[in-house]
Amino acid sequence: MAIRVSTTIADGAALVADIERRSGERVSACYQCGRCTSTCAAAFAFDYPPHRIMRLLQLGQVDKVLNSRTAQLCFDCMTCSSRCPMTIDVANVIEQVKMIADEHGIRVNKEKSIRLFRRAFLKNVRRHGRLHEARLLTWINLRSFKPFNDLAVVPLILRRKKVHIVPPKIRNRREIHRIFHEVNGNGGGNGNSDRHGGGK
Repeated sequence: MAIRVSTTIADGAALVADIERRSGERVSACYQCGRCTSTCAAAFAFDYPPHRIMRLLQLGQVDKVLNSRTAQLCFDCMTCSSRCPMTIDVANVIEQVKMIADEHGIRVNKEKSIRLFRRAFLKNVRRHGRLHEARLLTWINLRSFKPFNDLAVVPLILRRKKVHIVPPKIRNRREIHRIFHEVNGNGGGNGNSDRHGGGK
C-alpha cells in the first residue's frame, strides 16, 4: 500500500531544498553535536538555538523555523559557522531562513525594530558605499516615530567626531551598486528583502 505524503511535508522538503541551494550547505550533514549552540552569544534569546534550527530543517518542519525569533535575532557573528566540525556555514543557513521568511511575508511582531534597523542599515550602505551614521540614526528615529530619541547625546557624539554630518565619499560607488544588484539577482528573491537593502 502506498504511503500518502502530506502537502505540508512536501512543501517543507521543497523549502529545505531551496535553503540548501541558496546557502550552498547540506542541512543533512549536521549531526547535532551542539557546538554551534554552545558558542552562540545570542542563544539565550532564541526560541530555537542554532542546532535545533538545523534539526527542525532536517525534519522538514520549516514552518516552525520561518516563524521563529532566531533568524531575526541572529547577530551574524559567524561563530557557529567557524566552530562547526562539519564546516557547515550555519549562519548562512539561518540568513537564508530570514530571507525566505521575508519573501513569504512572515513577520515576527516582537522583532519589528530589528527588521527596521537591518533594512535601514543596508539601504544606507547601498546609497553611500559605507555607513553614514547620521542619516541612519535620523531615518530610524523618524520611521520608529521617535524623532528626539538620543537627542541629548548628539552634541557629545559630534564633539568626539564619532558621527559625521557629511556623507562619506568613496571611489567607484558603481561597484557597490553592482554587488547589491548581483546579490539581488542570485538570491532568488524579489530584491526587496532586508538583506538586499530594500531597493534604492
